[in-house]
This record gives sequence, C-alpha cells and structure tokens, in this order.
Amino acid sequence: MRKLYVLLLLIGLGLIGWVGYDYSTSGEEVARFELAGEAGSTDLISLDSSQNPMRALLSVEYEIELSSSSTPAFEYSVLMTGPGGIEAFKAEGQQRDKREDNTPEYATKTSEQVIETFSVSAPGDYLLDWRVMPDRAKIISQKISLRRNVEPLRVSHLIAGGVCFALGVLFLIRGRRKNS
Repeated sequence: MRKLYVLLLLIGLGLIGWVGYDYSTSGEEVARFELAGEAGSTDLISLDSSQNPMRALLSVEYEIELSSSSTPAFEYSVLMTGPGGIEAFKAEGQQRDKREDNTPEYATKTSEQVIETFSVSAPGDYLLDWRVMPDRAKIISQKISLRRNVEPLRVSHLIAGGVCFALGVLFLIRGRRKNS
C-alpha cells in the first residue's frame, strides 16, 4: 500500500512539474534579446495578431551571497509598447532568495520568470524598454524572450497534481502513525 501512496505523490509532483514546464516553454520563440547593463531598449520586432497569445520571459543568471533571511537579488521592470505608443504590457517584480540553514553561502543562480502573457492588439513594430537593477546580486547575464501561440496555464491539471501530492503526503503520514 505504501508504494501506491508514493506513486500518488510522484504523480502529483510530475503533473505540477509538467504544467509549469509546458506553461513556460509552449509556443515558438520569435525573439530573444541579450541584455547588457542595468537598463535599455531592445531592437524593434514586428508582431501581429496571428501570433496571439504571446508570452514574455525574463532569464537572469546571477551570483549572490545567501543568508538565512530573505535576500533581495534584483528588481526588474519591463514595458512593451507598439505602434502609436500602444502599451502591450508592463511588468515589475523582485527576485528574492533564501538559504534554509543559518550559514552564509555564495551561489550562482538562474531565475527564469514568465513576466507576462499578452495579446498583440495592432500589427506593427514593438519595442521593449527594460530595467534590471541588482540589489545584493551580481548580474552575470540577462535576456528577454518572446514566444508566440502559447498555451494557457492548465489549471485543472495543476489542481489535480496538487490534490494527488497532498493525498500522497497525507496517506504516507497517516500510514506511518498507524505503524508506530
């Protein structure tokens, strides 16, 4: 019976992982911009509504000294504008990292974030204005990519994965208590 509970737990983890991977890698990459410095603008990219829905992803590789408290690594902001100054999207956020034990550690990490899923409202040339401000991190590399014809988040699969995982954990804990 224990094997069945472990299998249930693994199915839940697998579903959650698959949904996350599918969400961030679905569609086809239409542009990738290597970013240099703390702020700037990308080259113009021609987009149209046949590419909807689209997704913007930010990838940052950085070095940081992790401590037991939540350490702010960097903040970012991205604004995409189109023909006539139409705002396609605006996104802001912060990356924080934490070490679980109390000893400091230097680490090289990569943060890959879906920053926005959006639709192209008018065909034409679009521009990304970006800013990545390091706080306690030393930025090694950074890039923004755009993907077209992406899949929506499969919420039902995510819920099913969460339920399987939770039931697996619950049954394993319950079985352990009965054996004690």
